[in-house]
Amino acid sequence: MERFYLENKSKYHSLVDALDPLPKPRIPKGMSGPNIIVSARIRPLSENEIFPSAVFPRANQKNVVDIHDLYNHPKGIPILKSSDYQVDKLFNMDSATEEIYKELVVDLVPYAWNGGVGTLFAYGQTGSGKTFTVSRVEGLIAETMMNGKFEGKREVYMTIIDLAGNAAFDLLNEREPISLREDSLGATQLVGAQENQVFNVDDMKAVVERATSLRRTAPTLKNPASSRSHAICRIRIRNTENGSDGLLYMVDLAGSEAARDVAVHGADRMRETKQINISLSVLKDCIRAKAEADTATTLHRERLGPKVPHIPFRQSALTRVLKHVFDPASTRGCKTIVIACVNPSLADVGSTKNTLRFAELLRVLVPLTDESDTEKQSAMHWTNMQLREWIKENVS
Repeated sequence: MERFYLENKSKYHSLVDALDPLPKPRIPKGMSGPNIIVSARIRPLSENEIFPSAVFPRANQKNVVDIHDLYNHPKGIPILKSSDYQVDKLFNMDSATEEIYKELVVDLVPYAWNGGVGTLFAYGQTGSGKTFTVSRVEGLIAETMMNGKFEGKREVYMTIIDLAGNAAFDLLNEREPISLREDSLGATQLVGAQENQVFNVDDMKAVVERATSLRRTAPTLKNPASSRSHAICRIRIRNTENGSDGLLYMVDLAGSEAARDVAVHGADRMRETKQINISLSVLKDCIRAKAEADTATTLHRERLGPKVPHIPFRQSALTRVLKHVFDPASTRGCKTIVIACVNPSLADVGSTKNTLRFAELLRVLVPLTDESDTEKQSAMHWTNMQLREWIKENVS
């Protein structure tokens, strides 16, 4: 297929230039869920990439991207097939990581400082910029957290682990194996993992660099040092005065690979890729189910009934570690950011569409209800006491 793309490169450009993209179908009246933002980042084409870009942010519609693929028609005429996707925030090739941090991530730091749980996931094909994005964001978090501008006394601790299948390893202790165990309160504990206290920006960056050097990588057709595991950086902010400890999770997910990208590496790599893709599928189900649960809460539980979407966090080690992020029964506030990292090359258009499809599936829209309808519906469920109070306040 790559040969076909190269032979018809000029034809591809002419077809794209002549295309007038259709508007995306009108979105149902609503807004994104209150506790999750799904974004996409398109990395620039590198100098040594010979294929044109297949990814085109739409100029007249915010956060919509068109993907144009070239197909070999049975009659031998190259034709263009297009698809479009929408996210909450779209960052173009010229968007710096600092811009993404300011728009998406920076608010998670004071949120966690004050006892909340903030989580960032970076997802996408290997070579799409996940690790580059996460490592830079971790450095920016260190600078924000340690600038001395937040109120209250806190102690900051870091733990960084690697998940390969159902096995877990401590990246701050020479990849020593650790255990994932559920305590009496139902929380997942990282038994055997070191937790390093950090006191300044340099401490935090040094911990991240040490962990990165021990992360498991292996070559694929797309990347000679592809991350073949999920790296989880946990920052615990201990409130020494009162209140709950805050938590920040930076999750650099293993590259989502097509079978053709790993087939030449043998049966072990195929099994490894299967495990990675299963864990990513479970993660998608958990994030979406949590968003649906949050949406149901936003739309008044008394109207929707007590049923809560099932969240299958026990089905993989990754989601077990992050159980508290997905648990709808949790009393702690939790906010989640997803960055779908995209390789724009036409040669990777299949993986790009899969990444953006994954991102779209995570979006759960909250319908916007008319205020008067909401008030009427709520009044139908008032108790006698509520009704008497309303009459007392509104009827002379």
